[in-house]
Amino acid sequence: MGRGQKRSDNRNLGRGDRLNRPIGLIGGVALVIGGVIGMGIYVLLAQVTAQVGTTLWLPFSIAIGVSLIGVVPLVMICSTLPRAGAGYLYASRLLGPLWGVLASWWAILGVASATTFVSLGMAGYIAPHLPWKVPMAILSLLIPLCFLALYMFGLRLATSIQVVLTAIMLAALLIYGFKGAFSSGLTFTVNLPQGAGGLILASIISYSICFGFQVIAEMGEEIRNAKRNIPLSLLIGGSIILVIYIIVGTVFANSVPYDVAAIKAMTAPLTETGSQFLSPVFVGLLSFGAVAAGLTSLNAGAIAIPRELFSQARDGMMPRFLMQLTRETRTPLNAVVVYFGLVGVLLLTDMVLGLGVDFFSILTAIGIMLMTVLVSISSLFLKRKYPQEYENAYFRLPRLLHWVIVIISVVSCLGFVFLVLTELPVTGVCYLVFTVVQVGFYFFRRRSLQKNDADWAAQFSRMPGFDEEN
Repeated sequence: MGRGQKRSDNRNLGRGDRLNRPIGLIGGVALVIGGVIGMGIYVLLAQVTAQVGTTLWLPFSIAIGVSLIGVVPLVMICSTLPRAGAGYLYASRLLGPLWGVLASWWAILGVASATTFVSLGMAGYIAPHLPWKVPMAILSLLIPLCFLALYMFGLRLATSIQVVLTAIMLAALLIYGFKGAFSSGLTFTVNLPQGAGGLILASIISYSICFGFQVIAEMGEEIRNAKRNIPLSLLIGGSIILVIYIIVGTVFANSVPYDVAAIKAMTAPLTETGSQFLSPVFVGLLSFGAVAAGLTSLNAGAIAIPRELFSQARDGMMPRFLMQLTRETRTPLNAVVVYFGLVGVLLLTDMVLGLGVDFFSILTAIGIMLMTVLVSISSLFLKRKYPQEYENAYFRLPRLLHWVIVIISVVSCLGFVFLVLTELPVTGVCYLVFTVVQVGFYFFRRRSLQKNDADWAAQFSRMPGFDEEN
């Protein structure tokens, strides 16, 4: 056996890159809910209502349904081979290493952009309530730095905080929803005041606040009983999200007279309408729930996406120090630091260019959708390349239904990317340049690795990482 092959085998079979499994079903559900429900429902709810009025339940149902369909292929792979860094690992093993690198970096840029616009939004929300004046730019940098400090103590603490923040956010939204339902009732109509065009636009806006289901797939090696708990977390979390969106949205739509201009002008739709039927204490809780919503989405992405860097480093596509785990917590702290470094670069770029929240939210949408397209296509090769693992999977689909779901996922994702690019074409240029750079880096890195490791290409026929029973 040559020296290169020994090096590759040790990389894939050693125990030095084995992650802890501190996340159970409750933590998984909290990651799903926190990853999806962010400040979007607090801000964009008025925009959806302006298009469809009390038929708001329909675009929300469409958006969440399409989002969940897009996640089904990913769930199939996760329930077969739960691993850390899903975007890179699944695309690299099932399609090829270049596709894995692209899927990974699209996801990293997308979620880093999400952390950026959440930090900017949170800074704008927190700044007026501080006893001293802090520049918005400085405050937006301090928010991710606080989370970076949190991860120094390990994933278990970060997950516990995610559960607490999610509980606060859910309590605020449920109080608004149920109290409002008793006060003004729930009216579910099929009236479309802006016609079919309004329904389409409302569904697109709703779709933009239904991202985040993919987060839990990144944590496959850190979830107990992952083959079962990942699908269950998505099913339970998705059901809770759908119920909350429909109840909260319908209460809001029933609480305001239908006036397109007036509804669109609302900047804090829930707190503005909540004052009609909630006491000041609960209105305050609703406002705090908005903060918790922003923090849960930031926390969920920041917990998950550094695993992409970890996964690439385990293959040698990124420097090996990114796969190093802390001795005490067994978490990839170096990868977390690099991820937050990227967020810092994006925030500094915003300071210089004034790109704004809308720009980064569109970058988020494009990155997640492009990654979802590649992973969806990857799932079609799962049974052929990993037949034994596939037969033991917790969740499988009939072949025809699998193909139908993949087609729907790919078409809907690419359609959404096209629509958002028509709104802000410069984001497409950003992704084009970013992709060209990553392709160039991939070929440079591959050439370097092939010189030093004779077995480099063969490693992509093996699945690194560890099953729970190993």
